[in-house]
Amino acid sequence: MEPRIWLLVSRYHLDAGLSSLLVDGVATAGLLALAALALRRSRRQRRAAAQAEASFRPGAALAPGEAVVMGTVEREQGADVAVRVEVEQEGSESETSGVWTHQWAETGRKVRVHPFYLRHASGARIRVAPGEDVQLVDALDGMIRVDLTRRVRVAELMPGERVFAIGELRRAPDPEAQAQGYREQAQGYLLVPPRGGRMLLSSEPLGERFARRSAFHRRWAVAAAVASLAFNMAFTAFHARRWLGETVDARVTQLRESDDGDHTRFEVTMRGEGGAAFSDEVSQGAFARLREGETVKARHVPSWSAASAIGPDVTAHSVAYAALPLLGVIALAYLIRAHATRPWYEKKLIDTENGRLAESLSSAQQATRRPERNRSNP
Repeated sequence: MEPRIWLLVSRYHLDAGLSSLLVDGVATAGLLALAALALRRSRRQRRAAAQAEASFRPGAALAPGEAVVMGTVEREQGADVAVRVEVEQEGSESETSGVWTHQWAETGRKVRVHPFYLRHASGARIRVAPGEDVQLVDALDGMIRVDLTRRVRVAELMPGERVFAIGELRRAPDPEAQAQGYREQAQGYLLVPPRGGRMLLSSEPLGERFARRSAFHRRWAVAAAVASLAFNMAFTAFHARRWLGETVDARVTQLRESDDGDHTRFEVTMRGEGGAAFSDEVSQGAFARLREGETVKARHVPSWSAASAIGPDVTAHSVAYAALPLLGVIALAYLIRAHATRPWYEKKLIDTENGRLAESLSSAQQATRRPERNRSNP
């Protein structure tokens, strides 16, 4: 007898096209594409870290041109600052279920720069003229509390601090160097911003910030790949029907309706070619059209009968719709965290803290001046 019903689908299953779109397109290709994007960013940051570290050679002789110089900060005579960044913030507080939190949002940023010196390992004293657009990679470890709702966070290069500086090195008169002859101004090395760019001053090893971002993107690449793997493992039966199954003519041997209290089950028992028996659940409408003894199309998995399903196509359970929010949540969380975890010098600074603003006022009064610390080993 030829199969009479061709377009049967298991109960709660999606059609073949939608099943493939969700499992293969969204949960597999979509999540793996996100993992590939994160991995690509990780590799780019890792290369930048390697290049930054390779660009600094401690034993290299000073020479005019683009250079990476490390030295100890010394202020110019009479100057009270070398480089100082002040981030102004305004505070607000909120209460949820009796729990208070407060937030500090950046309202402005000021940069104070003044020529200073780096004492090189060779003993040379290099004059540094950073420019107003200098990028300072340093900790925001100073704070000035103006009043209840205003404060200033400070990052500053301090005397004795070891710093990496990237710019263009040239020979130029040094106002603090001792002249060698009568009416002759002493020459020295001057570090200025590179052509077409801005100077970078970093109190941490040059590759460290790139290495941290590389690790961040790598973790998200692993998370997206693991989510894709877990989703596909949950749909092992779907993949078994695709790769291990075959479409066969099956004879309906039993139709059984049962009620387990939660819902009514409409179960069809079939026997395929070779005598293999397997069962599946169908909708009430399909159940009403089926007759014992007739032949239908089914996707039979010889090595895993529980994965066999009625109908000629490879279908997946409607739970596959979960692929859409899964991809959306992971992608959105990745983008939000990528923005939120950028260092303070690359974004608008917003801090969230516990308690009320007034509670933080007394402790902040003890930190109105930037604490001195030993930073000889960045």
